[in-house]
Parts: sequence; structure tokens; C-alpha cells
Amino acid sequence: MPSAKDVTPTSEYLKACSVGIPGSGKSVFGASFPKPGFVYDFGTQILSYRGLDFDYEQFTTDNHGWIRFEQVSKKVISGAYFKEARGVEGQYETIIVDDLTGMGDLALARALALDSKRSATDGPLWNVHYQMQRNLMEGRLKQIYDIQANILFIMHQQFVTDQETGNILGSEPLLVGQLSTRIPAMFDEVYYHQTRRSAGDTQWLVQTVPIGYSNGRSRLSGKARLLPDLLPNDFNEVMAYATGIKKKAFKEKEVKKNGASQK
Repeated sequence: MPSAKDVTPTSEYLKACSVGIPGSGKSVFGASFPKPGFVYDFGTQILSYRGLDFDYEQFTTDNHGWIRFEQVSKKVISGAYFKEARGVEGQYETIIVDDLTGMGDLALARALALDSKRSATDGPLWNVHYQMQRNLMEGRLKQIYDIQANILFIMHQQFVTDQETGNILGSEPLLVGQLSTRIPAMFDEVYYHQTRRSAGDTQWLVQTVPIGYSNGRSRLSGKARLLPDLLPNDFNEVMAYATGIKKKAFKEKEVKKNGASQK
């Protein structure tokens, strides 16, 4: 019988979702995860992984793209893709979905192909096609989440505004309907990404707690708050703090050294 006494940060795979505006370092963060890895490249982001040990697939933004995605997913989940790509038995250390906005476009194209109904403007129907889109995405994402590997779902950030005043009320992942809350709820680790300028240099950072409009969180950090509120945009930095190799005495010079110049 498993015991929680045996659970450590290194005994479990890191399963996280990364949320941020374009250019905030989400794919660069994914590229720092353990290898070999596999990337579902829905947003043509593979340049961020260049030179690294990641297999990947890209998909056309139409019904055929979704069908191809389902074929690839069955092989990735079963381990067959690893064997076909590398000629040996094994599994990926990391699986990345980059990004869910692009995946949503494919799912909607699939929904439109499955149901011929259209709105008065020949577009999708909210209670038909968007519901199908949500169901398609949620089902496949849960299957990917359950793979025994480090898992990272990458999502764009959108800001919620008051319709009358235009004031920003908060932010959330850019996903259809309830998926903006249902998908992050699957994860113990929800990281928001940001950049900032310091002494003429740009720093790429991971936010692990709720600050301002961004609702980051980390169960890995725990009650002891092992992770800093902001830390350099790198998997190894997260694990160094989680395992106690680095302590939370977090200095600006350390951020500058480790979080800068991710180009």
C-alpha cells in the first residue's frame, strides 16, 4: 500500500500548466523540461525547442488536422510513437501541449465537420459546435494528463474586463467556456509567466502564487512555501527550490543571472 511518507518532489512527475501572454517564455519553459520529450505543436512553436531532444508533430488547422492529432495521441499514450520514432522500447520523460488555443481551433474545425448546422451568418452555433469543441478537447487532454511523464499544458492568457467601464477584473486562460477553469483545475501546479526590465535587462519569470490578475498556485511549494513567488523561467529552478537545493532567500541578482536573455 502506498504511503504519503514516501512521496517527495522527485518521486512524482511534475504536471503543470503555463499561462501567459505571447512572448512571456512559456515554450522556453517547456524546453527546459527533462528529455526525451514529445511536443504537440499546435501553435508552430517548435523553434523554441530547437536543438533539443524533443520529437514533435504539427497539425493542419482543419478537420483532417484533428483526425491526425487523434491518431498521434493513441500512439503517444500507448508508447508506440516512441518506439516508431526511436526504434527502441521506452517512454518520453515529458509531454507538452503547445498550445491549447491552437488545439481549440482544430477541435472546432472537427465539430463543424461533424455537424452541418450553421448560424445565420454561416458560423458555428454556441450550443452545438462550441459544446462539441469543449468535449473533444477535455476528453483528449485528460488522457494526455494521465500519461506517466512530466506534463505541461501551455495556454494563452486573456484579461476579463467590465463590459461597461472597460476595467480589468481579472485574467484566465484563453479557452472556450468552462475549460478556462476546468483544465487548470486538473493541475496542482499553475504557473503564470511574465517579463520585467531590471537595470536595462529583460528577465523571464515564473509566478507561483496569486499576484494581481494572475492566479498562480503550487502544491509542490506546500505549506512551507518552498518556491519563491517569482523564480527564473526554468524547470531545474523549480525543482532546485522544491528539493531544498536552493532556499527561498531569493535575491534580485539571482533572478537577473538565471532569468535573463532567453532569446
